Amino acid sequence: MRHAKGPGSAPEGNDSAKAGRRKVLGWIAAGTVVAAIGVEELVRRTGDAPDVASAPPPPTPGASHSHGEPPPSASPEPSPSPSPEPAKPARPWSDPAGWGGTLPSPAAAVRIADHVVLDADAAVGSLVVEATGSLTFAADRSVVLSSAGNVEVKGSLTLAPADTALLHTLRFPAVDERRFQGGGMTLVPSDTGLWVTGAGYLRLDGAARTAWVRAAAALKPGDTTIALAAAPTGWRPGDELAITPTGAPDTDGFSERYDLRTIAAISGSTVTLDGPLKYPHPRVTTGGGVTVGAEVLNLTRNVRIEGTEKGRAHVHLTSSRKSDVRHAALRWLGPRAPGKDQWNGKAVTEPVLGRYGLHFHMLGDTTRGTVVEGVVVRDTGSHAFVPHASHGITFRSCISHQTWEDAYWWDGPLDTRTPQGPSDDITYDSCVASRTLFDPNPRGYRLTGFSLGAGTGGVARDCVAVGVQGANGASGYHWPETSEGVWTFERCLAHNNLENGIFVWLNAQHHHVVGQFVAYHNGGWGIEHGAYLNDFDYTGSVLYGNAAGGVALHALGREKGTVLDGLLIDGAGQSDFAISTKHHQLPGETVLVTRSRLTGYRKAGVAFAAVDGGAPEDIAILDCEFGGPELWFDPALPEPKRIVLRKAGQPQAVEVRRDNTRTPTTATPAPRPVTTPHITLHDSSAAYGAGARGTATPTS
Repeated sequence: MRHAKGPGSAPEGNDSAKAGRRKVLGWIAAGTVVAAIGVEELVRRTGDAPDVASAPPPPTPGASHSHGEPPPSASPEPSPSPSPEPAKPARPWSDPAGWGGTLPSPAAAVRIADHVVLDADAAVGSLVVEATGSLTFAADRSVVLSSAGNVEVKGSLTLAPADTALLHTLRFPAVDERRFQGGGMTLVPSDTGLWVTGAGYLRLDGAARTAWVRAAAALKPGDTTIALAAAPTGWRPGDELAITPTGAPDTDGFSERYDLRTIAAISGSTVTLDGPLKYPHPRVTTGGGVTVGAEVLNLTRNVRIEGTEKGRAHVHLTSSRKSDVRHAALRWLGPRAPGKDQWNGKAVTEPVLGRYGLHFHMLGDTTRGTVVEGVVVRDTGSHAFVPHASHGITFRSCISHQTWEDAYWWDGPLDTRTPQGPSDDITYDSCVASRTLFDPNPRGYRLTGFSLGAGTGGVARDCVAVGVQGANGASGYHWPETSEGVWTFERCLAHNNLENGIFVWLNAQHHHVVGQFVAYHNGGWGIEHGAYLNDFDYTGSVLYGNAAGGVALHALGREKGTVLDGLLIDGAGQSDFAISTKHHQLPGETVLVTRSRLTGYRKAGVAFAAVDGGAPEDIAILDCEFGGPELWFDPALPEPKRIVLRKAGQPQAVEVRRDNTRTPTTATPAPRPVTTPHITLHDSSAAYGAGARGTATPTS
């Protein structure tokens, strides 16, 4: 196909709104994939042939904000994959004959309607791969394609080096973030990035690398080697590493003490660095069977999509074909725009609506079976992983590092009262949210690493949230108001976040279980639990050395009530209290704290600090073991509705009044022994192509 002069695509409409929910909260070898490498090879590399649909998907019903198109009645069903056709020869990009005698210039608006192999570095003004076309980066060499404007894929785009030493890069070197408009389903010419539209197919298939491994021992300033807890796969000299902070919250900069180093040499589980470590990274024993070192994150992949430090691009998928995105590094994406407000005399920035790191946009059921594996999104100005109204996506062993706005997220409403549209059956398996930021940080209310939003069938398992910044209500994991999703949540870790490990702020209509959670060395609470009435069970979890304490209780119970059962809360000398009640907005059911061990606090195990003007206290503390005084009462505390205490090993419960007088009473359940949690956290990211560890599942 000849290349043409002029713009690559005509505008199809856009949504220029740039407001977001956060602001409201805060400021109140070759050839085409199928034709050239063959279906058999595609099956070998990805586990299945790509699904092909006959038309691009319309928006999914129930979306939480408008993008200019009315929602249809249902998302499209992908059509069956067609029978493979005989392979058509692919022409090399470097052959002028394929371009009519002249190679495309760096200013050319290129359209590809046949099959092309990028066999040499190239630069274009923009690129469209038509529905009949494909562009495949040569598998046997390192190549870079630079585009000054949009790259739109209606056919197929493949970056899949055959060897770990080879590098495939799609780069956007001239992005002007000031021109971004933002919007929804349709391509916007000014919003430079990678767009996969229609029935386009994207394959990013880099060399597999173990995403992260924990250090096997404490790390000291000046160390030039790291002993890892397991030998990683695919790590090479030259790979960039981020070593996470692990120090106690009474250390200056405890949430920001990252070391960034490069691998100079590696042998088995021993890594030699290119320079000495600047910070200590202690190994932490929390109790409950948990002893962990710093996570060592490998940020390097040999498939890369990137803007530049001064011009961030984005990846936007609206295609009716499932993409294959594995072991790729997405860097300098997520543009930001100047805001209308100032902070300390300086204009603040805000994200551009719909322009994120990796954005699956309103695809409904067409994304079911999609696996995003081993992907790194780093140095990104707005949201790393966004499955917006797109169902059935698994994110496995992914890393977000140095990301502004919530890292793992999907679009919420523009206010705090409108329900969020659901994304169902989203799985975060062994994923990391590392160093999540906000501009300016004092306004980063409820910033989070993982926003556990609306939908059914969500799973967060074996994930890590570390270094999340932000202000009040910021956290590693957040259950947001008006966006209730029921999640399977287990064996997740939050540490060295500036505020909380978990922040719940909703009025639950459903029953939620948080199991085997570990929070250590956070600057706020291990768990801050609100808003008004809730039905949550926190079971078998460990909260260690968090600066404010283990649990803050704003909410009373709904129906079954909130239960804290079998917890180990160790203040490690960092906090006055293990548990503290807060202002109760509405009367509700009894909150039950049972079979737990509270220790390491400075003043008391449970503080009743709820001030006048709210609903009275209603809490039962049964069969718990204390490492010091049991209860503390704020002098301003109103007379409680009922406070019941039965210490571990005692048959008799007592009702406790505001003046700490105690009278015998009855309590259910009957006395039971303290349950000490025992949690096994994995010391490295999940094995590739696995669901539950050790159980192979098909990938798509």
